[in-house]
Amino acid sequence: MSNLPTQARTVIIGGGVIGCSIAYHLAREGRKDIVVLERSKLTSGTTWHAAGLVRRLRPSATLTKLINYSIDLYTELEVETGQATGWTQTGSLTLATNEDRLTNIKRQVSLGRAFGLEAEVVDAKRAKELWPLIEVDDVIGAVWSPADGRVNPSDVALALSKGAKSRGVQIFEDTRVTGLQKKGGRISGVEIGEHVIEAEEVIVACGLWSREVAEMAGAHMPLYACEHFYMLTKPLEEVQALGKGAHLPTLNDQDAFLYARDDVEGLLVGSFEPHAKGISTKDLPADFSFDLLDEDWDHFMPMMENALKRIPALEKAEVRMLLNGPESFTLDSQFMMGESPEVPGLFLMGGMNSTGIALAGGAGKAMAEWVIAGEPTMELNEADIRRFSPEMNVVSALEARIPEVLGRHYDNPYPGRSMETARGQRRSPIHAGLVAAGARFESRGGWERAVHFGGEGAHLPLTFSAPAWRDQVGAEVDACRNGAAILDQSAFGKIMVQGPDAVAFLNHLCAAQMDVPVGRIAYSQILNARGGVESDVTVQRHAPDQYLVICGAGEVVRDMKRMRETRGDLRVEFTDVTSGYAVIGLAGAKARDVLQATTNATIPDLKRFHFAPVEIGLARGFAGRLSFTGEEGYELCIPADMAMAAYEALIEAGATHAGLYASGSLRIESGFRAFGHELTPGTTPMEAGLGNFCAFGTGFVGEEALQGADAPTRQIVSLLFDDPDALPIHDEPIYFNDRVVGQVTSAAWSHRFGRSVALAMITGKDVFTADSCTVEVEIACTRFTAKTSQKPAKDAFHV
Repeated sequence: MSNLPTQARTVIIGGGVIGCSIAYHLAREGRKDIVVLERSKLTSGTTWHAAGLVRRLRPSATLTKLINYSIDLYTELEVETGQATGWTQTGSLTLATNEDRLTNIKRQVSLGRAFGLEAEVVDAKRAKELWPLIEVDDVIGAVWSPADGRVNPSDVALALSKGAKSRGVQIFEDTRVTGLQKKGGRISGVEIGEHVIEAEEVIVACGLWSREVAEMAGAHMPLYACEHFYMLTKPLEEVQALGKGAHLPTLNDQDAFLYARDDVEGLLVGSFEPHAKGISTKDLPADFSFDLLDEDWDHFMPMMENALKRIPALEKAEVRMLLNGPESFTLDSQFMMGESPEVPGLFLMGGMNSTGIALAGGAGKAMAEWVIAGEPTMELNEADIRRFSPEMNVVSALEARIPEVLGRHYDNPYPGRSMETARGQRRSPIHAGLVAAGARFESRGGWERAVHFGGEGAHLPLTFSAPAWRDQVGAEVDACRNGAAILDQSAFGKIMVQGPDAVAFLNHLCAAQMDVPVGRIAYSQILNARGGVESDVTVQRHAPDQYLVICGAGEVVRDMKRMRETRGDLRVEFTDVTSGYAVIGLAGAKARDVLQATTNATIPDLKRFHFAPVEIGLARGFAGRLSFTGEEGYELCIPADMAMAAYEALIEAGATHAGLYASGSLRIESGFRAFGHELTPGTTPMEAGLGNFCAFGTGFVGEEALQGADAPTRQIVSLLFDDPDALPIHDEPIYFNDRVVGQVTSAAWSHRFGRSVALAMITGKDVFTADSCTVEVEIACTRFTAKTSQKPAKDAFHV
């Protein structure tokens, strides 16, 4: 400990593959004065017992990009450092025993083609040739991905650490962090017993223990551990018969919850079993490092039976061990990374959900770039830690949800799929009324969101084909157009901004002009310094020095963080008042009549994007003339304690119900952009077709980048499919003249057209500037034609 420095620019806590990757990439970018602290030895914890599988094809563009970088890096590291990483290109074989699984893996093949990744859909006979040990009587198809492979996890971490050391990174093993220090709310140092290292930034990447270490600084990192099992056999003659140095591809039998590969002339067979076992770090020994949990054959036996059916040779195999090692998972099965919203200068990365080795290279690079730039340099929304609010970091929720996350690791990602555990954490003030009306809820960001009505019978079974809820949602869409439909939007974030400098503050924060008359609503984006969209908001001006900012349900944490970073010396305060108000959308041609029928007071005749006080039954609130459906309607902002009274009055006056699926279909028809889909930190307002909302000359964040930018080379367009059998979801690649020109960003069934509509990001002026042209969209390896337009679908196309 006497060699420990007293100061460092960057301290990384954790010497596993993630911590080593971040250190390597920071140093490679030219950062100096970096210290890595490891409580035990490098690679201890989770890294050393990982299976080391690296599969390129993933369900999202971001994950695919990160893993492809990782593979390239692991090959280069051996040349650079002289330390082998064990990278072996074996390919992978993913089996399908039912049509839905085959559709899902075909969808991944199509996505991979957008990035130049070629994979082959094969039949059972070919699958048997590629993996001679398997039984294929029930296999209806498979995907062969020749570019996949495996690494030795410990060797990867050691190669990264060697590369980091050669660039000046100091690494200290057997050095346990006991506390974190802050000054003025910002991270300032790391405690190792009585010793303190003062630091400008601290990065927590210590696997299972990351949540507890983050809490030392008052930061939230909602992850939890599960027991993860795989079996190792002694040498098998069927594997030995492959020949020296030969390998089987990685086998993925997701319908049986299994994966397998050869290992030291035997087999490694692992599982993501449906009924997983969570474990608290409090139940682990204090010195847990290169340790394992107890074998549990009773728990593993159902998976073993599946394995025996798929690989009959296991019947005669001698078992070396049943390895049981803890790994950390997150509430939504996506890893987390980024700067803590609560503690500036504290960066957090973890919850790798059993993909840590495959992601380590790309994610470590992305984190290093984030630290240096102060914000993400690529699309990382699905991994961004700001998607989690402090309310989600509840131990009871983590204990309930995380075993389900592991158990559903291999679930088909059907539209309408939702986690079933840790439900009911955040409920709208009108939740009870929606339940009584037969709402089907999904858990989104901790909130119970009504997606449609009609109960279970209108939801199951889940499928990639026409869903059970199509007719029900059609009725709700009709109500949003021609009736008066209630859309519960209470999960929207609400932030009160007030103070003498409120106007100046918001004009700097938001791209649109905020100096509007009292009673007006401004629509705007919040941008980063590069001109990318950080949030999409509507802003009500209630008084000369008071505004209410309304944002998406998942944007509150990121918006509050952005406000703190933007305030400077301005005299302004901002408060998260999300729980204090319900937002009830009332959409449809009869919305005003229904609203008037709730009261003897006169409902004001509002122009679009104006709001005013209203009485609704026994309640008082504000009515804003706007609707995210693109139809006639209002957004009613009502104090939470009066929301049920307003809801009951609306129902009595003749309002009906609609859910998120109906509003989503209508917003796509109307061409409305949504954050996380069309609007991302890497997308500018010009690319999104929202440049007219930017008030140049007000000095908003990102203005300089936009003014200096060339004309966009890509743009959001509307799509209308020709074939009713085309059912896109998102991310599907788009072809024009047989070249990839873009991807779908949002899609839904259009009840207006009887076909799917979508929004898509298109690169190539010959496509997006055309009044209309025909493109092909590849869905599960089948191409469907669609027409494009710069206009909203409902305006551009005819029924």
